[in-house]
Parts: sequence; C-alpha cells; structure tokens
Amino acid sequence: MRNLLHRSAVVVVALLMAAPLLVGDLFAAPAEAQSAYRRPSSNRARLAQRRRARTSRSAGRFRPVALPAGDVWARLRHCESSGRYDINTGNGFFGAYQFLPRTWWGLGYPGMPHEAPPDVQDEAARKLQARSGWGQWPACSRRIGVR
Repeated sequence: MRNLLHRSAVVVVALLMAAPLLVGDLFAAPAEAQSAYRRPSSNRARLAQRRRARTSRSAGRFRPVALPAGDVWARLRHCESSGRYDINTGNGFFGAYQFLPRTWWGLGYPGMPHEAPPDVQDEAARKLQARSGWGQWPACSRRIGVR
C-alpha cells in the first residue's frame, strides 16, 4: 500500500510539472501559421482570398505555350484538347473543342465530332459560340481571357 501511494505521488508530481508545457503547446499556433492566414471580415474578402489561394496553387501546373496572340480559336483548341482534332479521352467529350455528341448533333452535324475534319470542327465551334456564347467552354474561355 505504501509503495502504491509513493508511485501515485510521483506520477501526480510529474503531471503537474509537465502540464504547463503540454497546455501551452496545445493552444499556441505554429510560428509559420501566425502570419499565413488571417480571417477576412467579410464574405467578399473571404471569396477573394480563396480565389488567390487557388490560383497560386495552380500556377505551376500549366506551362505557358507560345501561341499567336490573335488566334482565339487556336488558344481555345489548345486548352480544351491540346489542339488535337481526333481526341477521344473517354470522358464523353470529343474532338478539338470537346463537344458532347448531343451538342454536335444539335448543331446539325452527322457522326461523331472527333471523326469530323478540322475545318468542320472549327465551323461547328464558331456556330456554337455565336449561338450560345463562350460559356460552352467555361474553364478554357476564362483561362484564355475571352470571358
């Protein structure tokens, strides 16, 4: 009994001595986190901060490619399909401008988009853009700066 009481007292003293160290570390923020994030006061500022963080994370993913500055369609093609007219990635989108088959057929073209010649795909993309705007290619039109 005496031995058990002595061990308990030692454990209690050790815990009392370690408590300030443990509690202090639990509530302290890491040094790099103190200035890395500050909660914005408004919803608009919060959204802007998320946008900046998203663009800074993705900045290294895409290597800029030298394309003619005036050829919007070449830039769009490159963004959508790396400029390949015959691409079928298996995700339900086909051709250089990544058409859905129902969109392609709705424009009045037969067959599948990736099987059509390049000039027909270009014509279809221009026709779709005139009818529905740049929103048909949301990510790439934003990336190339036409939206």
